[in-house]
Amino acid sequence: MPKMIIHAPEGTFDAVSRERLATALTVHGLACEALPDTAFVRSTVWVYFNDYPADAVFMGGKPATAKIISLVIYVLQGGLDADGRKRLIAGATDLLAEHAGLTGRIPAYVVIREVPEADWGIFGQQGDLAALRATPWDAPPL
Repeated sequence: MPKMIIHAPEGTFDAVSRERLATALTVHGLACEALPDTAFVRSTVWVYFNDYPADAVFMGGKPATAKIISLVIYVLQGGLDADGRKRLIAGATDLLAEHAGLTGRIPAYVVIREVPEADWGIFGQQGDLAALRATPWDAPPL
């Protein structure tokens, strides 16, 4: 149940590309974490977009000259193995590029932050990766 926060200059993503990117990142994140792609589990994946005005985005101490994007992904510790991390980074970078209209070398940082279950709260309780993976297929979404 990754939580994803996308930081980008204003205008990088329009409303349509945001929705499509959020959906694609949700599907990709669930696959990389080996979580069931059900309505309930999908509803636990939250994606936030933070837009910054041009005068608030810098590269090398100077105003940015490219659409630089940072994606911070929070996951429960143990949810990703080494291959899953590599696939998450590569796939997320490709999705960011596709939905931002970027080609070539993509100026995107993808940072994965693993959080111990004891430090992840949901519904007033600590996170439980095993329970999430065992969620019934017909569980209703949030």
